[in-house]
Amino acid sequence: MGALDSVLTDVGSQLGISSNSAGSLLSGVLSLINQDAGGIGGFLDRFRRAGVGNLVTSWLGGDAKAVSTDAVESALGHDTIAQMASRAGLSFSTALSAVALIVPKLVQRIAPGGMIPSRLSSEFASYISGPSAAVASGTRQIASAAETGVGGLSRYLWPLLGVLLLAGLLALWLSNRNTVSNVAFNAAEQARIATERATTALAALGSRFTAPELVNALNLDVINFPSGSAVIPPENQAFLNKAAVAFKNAPATMSVEVGGHTDNSGDAAANLQLSEQRANAVRDYLIQQGVSPAMLTAKGYGDTRPIATNSTDEGRFRNRRIEFTVR
Repeated sequence: MGALDSVLTDVGSQLGISSNSAGSLLSGVLSLINQDAGGIGGFLDRFRRAGVGNLVTSWLGGDAKAVSTDAVESALGHDTIAQMASRAGLSFSTALSAVALIVPKLVQRIAPGGMIPSRLSSEFASYISGPSAAVASGTRQIASAAETGVGGLSRYLWPLLGVLLLAGLLALWLSNRNTVSNVAFNAAEQARIATERATTALAALGSRFTAPELVNALNLDVINFPSGSAVIPPENQAFLNKAAVAFKNAPATMSVEVGGHTDNSGDAAANLQLSEQRANAVRDYLIQQGVSPAMLTAKGYGDTRPIATNSTDEGRFRNRRIEFTVR
């Protein structure tokens, strides 16, 4: 069992996300640590500057006290979390909540007894995935072999490094090419699949669930609004009816924000207004189905919080969304 497998298990079970998604987020956090000029100490300084130095001290003391999502977003940056969410296939709020759980547990394991290492050990670095990680890992192995003179590899070091680098760049190019090639992307079909997935997740909650569990299920749905419209399509109404039942079975103290988001096509001010209209349309629909108005607020964000690239049809589709967030 890997050193961080228990972290993945804990995060996955608490938020109801897959091990692949949790692993992607863990990889993202470790990559930030690896890339920080100050190493692990520099990464922790981000949180001190975000005003949670007392928590950093507790993590180094062996107590993985929880950190707020606001502090995580302030320390790591909204765009960074959005990129991690996109790679993990999660909503921004779910990814943010997961990272808030990962960081304290990770620090506790990386710096046992408060001893901050100068860099990640190979055991922790092995959780960093992706083409760039493969290139880095291969480079380290070749360099190590060259230093010890195994098989006279030193004379071939630079050619091998060049081949390995080209292989990594080719992998990145193919990945980007597959992402950009979206001619066959069908928004209506993807919305239908998303609604089916969300309906299944909502039914699996049963009668006892937490606010994050409900929000995670709701965020699997995609309301594919007509262009420039805030009218909820009929195909989404059945799911929202089920969502209303879940809200009515939830504790009366639950407070959830309905956030409206758009892609960056068109005028930013018009996008902001449209996102507010869509958020209010969903809130009003749920209230019409019997949900207490006190449980729901609505806010439009326009195109200011993308979770994917706006350069592809699929990316714009993912950015045009209704996102539920626990308040």
